[in-house]
Amino acid sequence: MPKNILRWMIISALSLYLSGSILFFFMPIRNVAIWIVLLLAVVMGAFIYFALRFWPMLRELPKGKQISYYIFGTLFPLFIAASIRGEQPFLTDNHIVVILAVWLGVVLAVLAIITAVIYWCLSVTLKPFESRVSRWKIALYALPSLLVSTYFLVAFYPGAMTLDSLAQWDQALTHHYTDWHPVVHTMLLSVLLSIWKSPAIVAIFQIVLIGTGTGIAGWSLDQARVPKPFIWITLILFALSPVHAISSITLWKDVAYSAALLLFTLLMFMIVRSAGRVLMSWPFIVGYALTGFMVMFFRHNGFPVFLIVTAFVLIMYRPYWVKLFPVAAAMILIYQIVVHPVYTTLNVYPSDPQEMLALPTQQIAAIVTEDGDMTEKQRDYVNRIFPIEKWYEKYNPYSVDSIKFSWGDYDRFTIYNDWGRYARTYLQLVKQNPDIAAGALFKQTSLIWQINEPEDGYTSKYTTHISRNNEFGLVNPVLNEDRKMNAFNYLKDADESIPFLWRPAFYTALALLFTYIAYLRNGWRAWLLLLPVALNTGAVFVGIPAQDFRYLLANSMIMLPLLLISFVKFHPMSLEVAEDD
Repeated sequence: MPKNILRWMIISALSLYLSGSILFFFMPIRNVAIWIVLLLAVVMGAFIYFALRFWPMLRELPKGKQISYYIFGTLFPLFIAASIRGEQPFLTDNHIVVILAVWLGVVLAVLAIITAVIYWCLSVTLKPFESRVSRWKIALYALPSLLVSTYFLVAFYPGAMTLDSLAQWDQALTHHYTDWHPVVHTMLLSVLLSIWKSPAIVAIFQIVLIGTGTGIAGWSLDQARVPKPFIWITLILFALSPVHAISSITLWKDVAYSAALLLFTLLMFMIVRSAGRVLMSWPFIVGYALTGFMVMFFRHNGFPVFLIVTAFVLIMYRPYWVKLFPVAAAMILIYQIVVHPVYTTLNVYPSDPQEMLALPTQQIAAIVTEDGDMTEKQRDYVNRIFPIEKWYEKYNPYSVDSIKFSWGDYDRFTIYNDWGRYARTYLQLVKQNPDIAAGALFKQTSLIWQINEPEDGYTSKYTTHISRNNEFGLVNPVLNEDRKMNAFNYLKDADESIPFLWRPAFYTALALLFTYIAYLRNGWRAWLLLLPVALNTGAVFVGIPAQDFRYLLANSMIMLPLLLISFVKFHPMSLEVAEDD
């Protein structure tokens, strides 16, 4: 039998197996029409064909990158399979061999898809030299985002505000600050409201900040010789994303912080692409300081993100640290001055330590409500924190808010008065009930790692109005009924037809894939591109209180630029050898 015919027979058989596995992974296979199986098999056959073409390319890569592919090609598909899995009652009632075969097929299908994507990306070679692009083009590239967001502002004028937004609004007006919201960000709102006492001015600030991020993204990619049509397509997709359109006019600190993190990631791109040489430019250092200031002060977890990323920059690009180091040191000093003597002078009320205890609280709640293993002493202590019957009544596996906001019953001072006992009791309960504790952890953090929304879970996505009957008399007057309905229907249709748009794990997975491709094309320094969003995601993971998309809005903003960055060839470090690992 000719070799080509045999190869295509194997590809065809594998395609049928993978397509059947994918379909059975999501629905009862007996309910699927045969033509759907065959159509999906054709698609999978194409992915397998291009994935096989990657193998000669892989053999030409350095040994370190070959090993990385085997690791990435194992772990990433497993993560995606777990992330997209539903309840699967139609699958789990089958024999264990069938279940394992379906899971294996899905993992192999994901591997074929991502390998084909890697092959397509690495097959494209851009011109290696840099083009000079006028800085005025930043404004041009910002236009799609500015126009779409302005349309949404007119549709839902003067912006959207939740109860959380109104609490920060109150602080901005009264200047009675609490560290529940980042004080510097609240002060910025105070300045904006002194100019125009309307939510619209805050929304305009956010629109301009996000537009600046997209403008700099387009400009920096243009400098890197990425074809302009691809830049424009990416920027238009960014602007048309319902996630970005409605978020840009919603008064949340997370929006400005996410835009700052986008800018910070773009600065990492400029550093890595120039092999650190851009660090010798004072305009760049000023931009680094300004962006770093926003990252540090616009959300509580921003300071460690700035600190760790800057430390990596200084270590990785030691020959160019002379300008960045003193500026970074000054910024860290400013941060310490602001959060200590300045906050003290302003009588800033500290935030509730309960914000750090979301995961332990949820795990204890799960152990109580699932009748886990507890001693009488442990039960008595847990009952002192929150009456046992209240744990049963208030526990929501996906949000800690119903417990921590039970002000009359939840005695947080039992914890605060003896942190050591709380820590010991918590660790003992986890040790005694590892399965329950792990299950509670996975549910509470599902927003971060799970692309498929759990059937018993939820995702807090967006709001289109100011919380009604608020004490400030803020309302949403209808400027144009047609625009409002068009924008509202656009959000509703996107929500119903593309639900994964509101799951941060979708963007995290793609950001990881594109960064990995950038690593294969260039070298290990490409991982600096992912560091800001990875640190932010990790910080949210350890303290996530609820399933609010806005906590990881930055992931969706950063993903699309990373797609095009994966095609860019970076300038080599002067001391690097050609076969960079």
